Amino acid sequence: MAFSTARHYSANACLLPICSFYGAAVTTVEGIGSAKTRIHPVQERLATCHGSQCGFCTPGMVMSIYTLLRNHPEPTSEQMIAALAGNLCRCTGYRPILDACKTFCKESICCQRKANGKCCLDQEDNLFDNEEKVSTSLFSADEFQPLDPTQELIFPPELMRMAENQPKRTLVFRGERVTWISPVSLDELLDLKATYPKAPLVVGNTSVGPDMKFRGVFHPVLIVPARIPDLNVLKYTNDGLTLGAACSLSLVKDILTNAIAKFPEEKTRVFCAVLQQLRTLGGEQIRNVASFGGNIINRKSTSDLNPVLAASNCMLNLASKGQRRQISVSDIFADGVGNNTITPEEILVSIHIPYSRKGEYVSAFRRAPRRENALPITNAGMRVLFEEGTDMIKDLSIFYGGAGSTTVCAKQTCWTLTGR
Repeated sequence: MAFSTARHYSANACLLPICSFYGAAVTTVEGIGSAKTRIHPVQERLATCHGSQCGFCTPGMVMSIYTLLRNHPEPTSEQMIAALAGNLCRCTGYRPILDACKTFCKESICCQRKANGKCCLDQEDNLFDNEEKVSTSLFSADEFQPLDPTQELIFPPELMRMAENQPKRTLVFRGERVTWISPVSLDELLDLKATYPKAPLVVGNTSVGPDMKFRGVFHPVLIVPARIPDLNVLKYTNDGLTLGAACSLSLVKDILTNAIAKFPEEKTRVFCAVLQQLRTLGGEQIRNVASFGGNIINRKSTSDLNPVLAASNCMLNLASKGQRRQISVSDIFADGVGNNTITPEEILVSIHIPYSRKGEYVSAFRRAPRRENALPITNAGMRVLFEEGTDMIKDLSIFYGGAGSTTVCAKQTCWTLTGR
């Protein structure tokens, strides 16, 4: 699957290495508008609706809303709430921010405080006697400048020409301590990994970046495989869906949503369980850059995806110089965090998610301090297959996260319950 058009996505600036911007256009809050030139409708409405106080969190709010509007000029309330899930505000609280956001939506956002079946926003007008003529609104929507998508910043033509005309070549950036290498083919990537087996692969930098910054981990060589077509594949097969390891979690989320709408419910139970976990994994800005494969290979106990993928018999397609092989996701958790099933020279190329079968059911669970942007206290993935036409358990898989140093399998439970 190739992407021929420019895509807009929000991201946390603190996680993005400057080398990863090659070929990309970066838009900051200063770029969309300022008081010296002309403020953007997003900036205007956030200020007019009293959604800004100290201003520290406001630029992030503005860019999250701006990105959403570039992709969806008339967003739904659900899309707006999801776009802001990765932003925090200590001063104003979210009510005036949502008041500003909902002026762009096709329908009003309910405040989620309901009494007698009605939203409290709908009841504000009844708090005062109509004869008193007391205004319950803090702003007038009629005064806003309109949002005109045709007046937005365009993707720089020179970057478009560069992407279309220039032959792809390996990028190498050398710093005082670190060398950044971005190959363009799988064979070249495998050669690099054979030469530098300890070098980490960086796509979203959501794991390597914090380790280097906060834990003092040093990597003299960083290999960046994001531009390799084999690691960005999307392929439907007779028994499931294959996704490239470099696909972002947001892209995987969209692909699974489309697949669930496309196939009968009986075949998509694994897709639904994975999608359920993706909706609360990190926030929008994290999911936009974090890779599907990176989440698996880290083998962290806090991964919400790994228990579901392991329980669902998902497969990993691995490659090293001169060799290709396929293993189950559950294999990489068989012996704990020190599992050496994947060798240092091997690359995770893609992940295969199977269709569910008749009589097969998959469930995902997660408990965390917050719904989003919080590591789980515990999570689980469970799959059961019944003998056709009966309630006899033919096959059972249960995996937990948060219970140890990595994802663990409840083997004894599965053995005991199978056949009952």
